[in-house]
Amino acid sequence: MAAALAALLILAAAVPALLYLRGAFLPRWAVWDKGAEGRIPEGVKAKLEDGWLVQDTLFPDIDGDGIPECVLLVWKRGSYGKRRPTWVEKDEKGFSQHIFIYKDYGGNDEKDYPEGWHPLWMSSKLYIDAAKITEGDEIPGTGRKSLDIISPDGSVTRWGWLTWGLTRVE
Repeated sequence: MAAALAALLILAAAVPALLYLRGAFLPRWAVWDKGAEGRIPEGVKAKLEDGWLVQDTLFPDIDGDGIPECVLLVWKRGSYGKRRPTWVEKDEKGFSQHIFIYKDYGGNDEKDYPEGWHPLWMSSKLYIDAAKITEGDEIPGTGRKSLDIISPDGSVTRWGWLTWGLTRVE
């Protein structure tokens, strides 16, 4: 009887922990694109870590070179990863949103990247809530598409690749 009770208690503690690790307790305002993972190119999928939850996927030409990038809205535990800024002693344990941008270099890039998909930019924790991401309009004079972040209340912030990384443009 005691062994059965102990097993039940362990199971009762393990189920919520397992659900948490799979993102079951993320905010209800997050709009999940059910087909997002199916659109991720295999070369990008190979670079995604276990435990990352892809909320949305886009393919805008974010850097204006005529080739679409793969932009992912991702939930992951911690703000950084194996490397973090020197002033951060310990990474967070909870889930946070991030934008990850991957580029298919095709072996013809001036940076001499090998052919295939490589991270172009990976944000640390977003400090705005992103219910969804969409491809925006061309940023005037740049030839680059904006990335629009739609918040839970429906407001939109527009971001662009102006130099390196995303910068708010509206």
